[in-house]
Amino acid sequence: MLKRTLFFIQAIVKWRYFKYLWFLVLCILCYGLLIPLLGFYWDDLPYLYQLHVFGPSGFPDYVASDRPFSAWIFMISTALFKFNPLGYHLLALLLRFFSVILFYEIIKNVWQKMPDLAFFAASIFAVYPGFLQQPIALIYIHHFSVLTIFLGSLLLMIYVLKAEKLAVIPYVISILGVFHIFSIENFATLELVRPLIIWHFLKKKGFSGETLIRKAVIIWAPYLAVFTGFLYWRVVIFSFPTYDPGLLGDLKQNFSTALIGLLRRIPHDFLKSTFGAWTESIQLPRFSNFGKSATILFWLLIFTTFSFTWLVNTSGSESQNNNKNLEKLSFGVFKNGVFLFLLAGSIVWVLNLPIEIQFAWDRMTLAFIPSVALIIGALILSLKKLKWMQSLLFALLIASAVGSHFENSMRFKRDWDNLKQMQWQLSWRIPDLANNTTLITSEPGLQYYSDNSLTAPLNLLYSERKDSKLDYLLYFSDVRLGLGLKSLEKNLPFSQKYRSFSFSGNTSKIIAYKFSPPSCLTIMDRLYSNSITNLNLTERQTEELKLTDLALISSEGSKTPLIFLFGDEPEHSWCYYFEKADLARQSNEYAQIASLGDQALANNLFPRTASEWLPFLDGYAWVGQWDKVDFIINKIFQSEENMKSSVCYTINRIYRDEKFPNLKKLQDLLKGYNCQ
Repeated sequence: MLKRTLFFIQAIVKWRYFKYLWFLVLCILCYGLLIPLLGFYWDDLPYLYQLHVFGPSGFPDYVASDRPFSAWIFMISTALFKFNPLGYHLLALLLRFFSVILFYEIIKNVWQKMPDLAFFAASIFAVYPGFLQQPIALIYIHHFSVLTIFLGSLLLMIYVLKAEKLAVIPYVISILGVFHIFSIENFATLELVRPLIIWHFLKKKGFSGETLIRKAVIIWAPYLAVFTGFLYWRVVIFSFPTYDPGLLGDLKQNFSTALIGLLRRIPHDFLKSTFGAWTESIQLPRFSNFGKSATILFWLLIFTTFSFTWLVNTSGSESQNNNKNLEKLSFGVFKNGVFLFLLAGSIVWVLNLPIEIQFAWDRMTLAFIPSVALIIGALILSLKKLKWMQSLLFALLIASAVGSHFENSMRFKRDWDNLKQMQWQLSWRIPDLANNTTLITSEPGLQYYSDNSLTAPLNLLYSERKDSKLDYLLYFSDVRLGLGLKSLEKNLPFSQKYRSFSFSGNTSKIIAYKFSPPSCLTIMDRLYSNSITNLNLTERQTEELKLTDLALISSEGSKTPLIFLFGDEPEHSWCYYFEKADLARQSNEYAQIASLGDQALANNLFPRTASEWLPFLDGYAWVGQWDKVDFIINKIFQSEENMKSSVCYTINRIYRDEKFPNLKKLQDLLKGYNCQ
């Protein structure tokens, strides 16, 4: 059976189109397994809000401030897929796959004497684990479209150079492809690899000396003209709308210090974006935090991918690679990879932007993918004489990258689930919200969303406007304090630009909240939910809750999240009853609280956080169900022994209400629990 399996694999590997199939399988393993469970993240949501208000035709105004020539991709993609995340994720996967194929064909044509190099490098290109934002599909369709156009333009140029006579149409299309740099600048400096490719193929045709130089300049001239025009537009006309060229300022201020800092940074970024992409992106999962099923699937993916990659490499050796100068040729490829790395890094270093293998600065690694693929591909190829070591290294790199992307997709999947829960919990707790209200938090409980991201669904939930004014804003105080938000004091006006949208608010109209799933979203205020009833609040959160005005929340409304975006209302778990009870407490509807508590207990639902019992303590006390009061207090103390001050505060608060019908019972409770 084993011999038959090996024979079958060898036959498959020698199939003409096997490598394309291999790259597709790698892309699916890395980015496609959880696609049906993924949603929208980060800047996806603001772009969807723009779509909701103005439709696809609104994108030229929306992106005019930083990337005015990028509107076309968002107009096309949103017109096709609207609010369906599946379409965006499938398109992002296909674009990633197309870019791998184009890269493979480029390497295969440039280094024809090393056919295995193209296979190794393109495989690394496909699985590169240093870029972890593939699930932010709507946004990165733009990036991968541009990368595909760039690689397609290079490949067309190579076909033109290899032809016996000039093919005008492919040459013109290849030149037009250079205009991708106006859409997004991430890959702009990689355009400078063209003269090397032109030089390489002209030399192979036998040109030398002045003839070689003249022909190379003539062929490169149109590409250079477009690139020069881009530089003039980007630096002189459009300038730097988002990031300033910090390195240039540093060099001007202290040239030697800035230069030494740059020279120290380059090798650090080299290690970070190459080997660090593997060592920093993967974490061995545990049942306790990753889940039993997900952990088992993780190890199954690792084992299966490693085994199959090993078999593919041992079965698919190319005889042409038995070259005595293989080490020398591999070193030449390595040097070209380093040159590509320097080209890709030049923009990052000029703008003084960090490179990290974690959200959100891992986006800086996108332009490094071709260089890392070449560098690691050359390293793997150089081990040809040690076949077992080559196979081991290649299989380890591929398998660990697949595992890393699976972990990453699971994190994105869970964050999307948490966002949907947050939206429904908001709608349960806040059926309607006064206009020009700002929600503020320093505990958002979400990893892949900024406050700009969450402002979009907040307006989708409560606002009915169809213009450039926003009715609602969400602020992360630790980000905005001292900038858009001067301080956490009452009656301070502030405003916020939101690309083509704007918001004008005042600190007198604020709701403070915290969200730490699996605990429920909690509206914080001075009376009910404060630093006494919520343990371990930070000093910042204590300042935030002082701004909350519960009068901004109306219990009369019935606003719900957009079903076509966030799905149907989930099954009512504990958080549904908590949010509804907290809302009823605000409105002094104690019988309703008791009824909600009865339903929750009948369904055997309990909170993850002891403080979520407190609204029900209120309700049962007011309706005189003292057995339930004792039950809840006992449950609170069983969960967290240090909740005594929270319980005592709640009983004391009720006791101070002159309308309470049974003060004697509360006195007994206060004495019984030694409350001050």
